[in-house]
Amino acid sequence: MKIVIIKVCLLLWICSFSGTLWAKPQHIILTDSQGTGSYIFANELSRLLASSRKTSKSQLVIRAEISAVNRLSQLANNKISLAIIDAKTAHEHLNNHPGLRVLSVLWKNWLHVMGTVPGPFLSLESTQTLLVHDNSLHFAQLWKKLAPQSEINWFNSSSIPDFTDGFSEEVLVVTGPAPLSEINNWLEQFAGIRLLSLDQQLIQALKLEYPWLKPQKLPANTFSYQVETLSAAASNPVLVTSGNFPEKLAVTILNLMFSQKDVLNPHFLFKDLVLTDNIAYRKFYPYHSAAKTMFRFN
Repeated sequence: MKIVIIKVCLLLWICSFSGTLWAKPQHIILTDSQGTGSYIFANELSRLLASSRKTSKSQLVIRAEISAVNRLSQLANNKISLAIIDAKTAHEHLNNHPGLRVLSVLWKNWLHVMGTVPGPFLSLESTQTLLVHDNSLHFAQLWKKLAPQSEINWFNSSSIPDFTDGFSEEVLVVTGPAPLSEINNWLEQFAGIRLLSLDQQLIQALKLEYPWLKPQKLPANTFSYQVETLSAAASNPVLVTSGNFPEKLAVTILNLMFSQKDVLNPHFLFKDLVLTDNIAYRKFYPYHSAAKTMFRFN
């Protein structure tokens, strides 16, 4: 009987060891909460990694952490492998952690402006009332500084107005990738509502106040009824890791990310990823060695 028990224990130990031996190494990636761009992006990246023949030995596990600063701290303390942070946090806090490295900047988050003001531009002089999403607080703070007489009201993802009686304010402002389905719905639903360009005064003010927000051109036909290119501003979230993150896995992740635009029906957050978007940040962010090679920074 004792021999049987010993054999059973030995078998269980071998099975346990075998399971550990063959289990996929887990690489934890921290994002914002579910439903946000970073969480959605990480979820798709995890799927791509799981389906890739080159990464059958690795698994990407997503965990939500509301504070982007805390994501960096956990990454710096070697508690996780990767983190997606917003451009503002990257600009202000990344240099506080000398061991961290950027794999790539990601999709563009555009400052979308639409409304009923006369002319094609949003200007300080002609706009008195604005409805601003919480994620565009930075814009509202600057606007209030430049035009203190303006009236600003707020909304967020849990209080999106239905505009049953039309737009109550002259201008609506929200930050997000392009195209946003909500904006297309509003453009389809309300006659006289259109996307607006930012005038040069506002673009220069945004550039000076928020260095992480870059002047950009939103291509024509990105949204319904948008027949002209718009003067806009956008920022790029950042995929961050440690300097000792495995080179081979880093190369695989980068190849997966930037190859998606060539597949049929690519995910919208991967569709417009461009290698050269990183050039503007090469002097500001410390890049991982795999990224330097891919982006030809060496």
